[in-house]
Amino acid sequence: MRGVRATGFTLLEVAIALAIMGVGVVTVLELFSAGLRMEGAAGTRARAVVYARGLLDQANTVPELKPGSGRGEYDNGYRWEWTIREAPEYTEQKDRDLRPKDLGPKDELTMYEIEVSVLWPETRDREGVYTIRTLRVGQRHTT
Repeated sequence: MRGVRATGFTLLEVAIALAIMGVGVVTVLELFSAGLRMEGAAGTRARAVVYARGLLDQANTVPELKPGSGRGEYDNGYRWEWTIREAPEYTEQKDRDLRPKDLGPKDELTMYEIEVSVLWPETRDREGVYTIRTLRVGQRHTT
């Protein structure tokens, strides 16, 4: 039986092959898990964007803006805040050549800044936030 060679794998070769395959499988599973986490976070942010755009659209449909603020909460854990303020820094310019023309009488119109924020819980001690700001010309609010 000296001339016959044994063919096949040794136990050591099989163990090394299984270890390499195990590392590869774990790596692939981690990649899938990270992809799912990122998809979940993107969905959360996309929902916040939709809520913020809806709130901003509501604020833009109000015929007469008044300075103020408000806050509230949606049923699914998202919170919202809005602020409307007069923003004279956009209409009162020091350089007369840069003064906007055809805005009407100076004391009747003003610029308002509308800010809408949507907040959601990300972790136990951290919140995510999405904020939109815009400007709108409106009648000056007199108190």
